[in-house]
Amino acid sequence: MTRDNVPIPTQPTAPAPAQPPSGAAPDQPADPPPAVRQPAIGADVPAAIVRGAAQGTAQGIARAAWTHLTEKVLADPPDWEWARTAWHFIKELWP
Repeated sequence: MTRDNVPIPTQPTAPAPAQPPSGAAPDQPADPPPAVRQPAIGADVPAAIVRGAAQGTAQGIARAAWTHLTEKVLADPPDWEWARTAWHFIKELWP
């Protein structure tokens, strides 16, 4: 379909608004609803910095604890005989 074949859109006809009687007070439009207050740009930045610092601290503590545990296990490996015994016992429960 080409541009030449497109019909021109028409507006539906609407009745003219009724005129108030002479001497009557004009209708006042209703007050608009109050605007939704948006937070200021950057208002959440300090909170994000605090969350980031707390998350970094938690990650650092977890990393240090994991490193400490790993070093202790590598320096003095535990006796895993109890684990082997438990595994063989559990394995026998299922045919």
